[in-house]
Amino acid sequence: MFRRAYTQSRPYLLLVAMLLLAACGEATSFAPQAADTPSPTATAPPSATPSPTATPPATATPYPTSTPYPTSTPRPTHTPRPTDTPTPLPPDAIYQPAFGIDYGHPERYLAQGEQSQIADPTVLDALRAEEQSLAHLGQVYRWLKRDFTAYSAGGRTIGVVTVDELIESRRLGGCHDHGLVYAAVVRELGYPAVMARTSSIAWVKRFQAGETGPHVGHVFVEVFVNGRWVLIDSTNGHYVPGDYDPADPVIPITGNIAGTSDEVYGFYVERKGVDTWGFGIHSPQESTQAMDEMAMQLDVEAIVYPEYTFLRYPR
Repeated sequence: MFRRAYTQSRPYLLLVAMLLLAACGEATSFAPQAADTPSPTATAPPSATPSPTATPPATATPYPTSTPYPTSTPRPTHTPRPTDTPTPLPPDAIYQPAFGIDYGHPERYLAQGEQSQIADPTVLDALRAEEQSLAHLGQVYRWLKRDFTAYSAGGRTIGVVTVDELIESRRLGGCHDHGLVYAAVVRELGYPAVMARTSSIAWVKRFQAGETGPHVGHVFVEVFVNGRWVLIDSTNGHYVPGDYDPADPVIPITGNIAGTSDEVYGFYVERKGVDTWGFGIHSPQESTQAMDEMAMQLDVEAIVYPEYTFLRYPR
């Protein structure tokens, strides 16, 4: 009986169950999950809104390549000593004529004198250089010391020998021979040159005091280089670079310059020329007479000594 009652009431029970399920469905709203019903076109997050074409950072605005740092202007790899390579001097000096020499026209002293002719200039080919300089003049001085034998002739060769004879013998008998060859050689190499014959001021004082003894003098060479006249002691290698005044007769070099004498005052110019014959000396006797005449006339107390910078070439 129970089974029948259950069977008869089953349709009603099913109906009740469906009503209950419908009520629960409204409460729980069986809405499909978001995964099943995509959100409206899946409004994507602003896909990392790209920065305007990756405006690059101001890549450290570089320094203009056209204005580089001074790249440490390289220093000379060798700073030569003044005696080796002195700095060339500007051609701005104005010279006055003196001792019969027109210093304002140095080209006039490129021509050799009768005594200073060089018959075979090829013997000097090893001395030729592309540029003129004080350093090159030092090379000529060293050549003189290396290729010639110096000896004391006691003045016997003054005004007697020629440059050709001295080059052939390779012997120099004193400062006159040194100066004669040096002046002729540098002229052949393109430098205007003048010989300057001087007397020792100390000797002049002794002569005026009535003392006897050997005559003491010295020969220098004036050379025009880099727009200036410079003074060179072709016997000992001393030289005065840019502050030399060829019109001043006083050469205030001291020490052991002429022979064994120890100069305490310096030298006074007696005469100048392209060679010994050029300034009127043709024999040792004429040389002695010329020194005596100058010594008798010189007022040694009135001498004004110039301030020169003397340098020296290494041998």
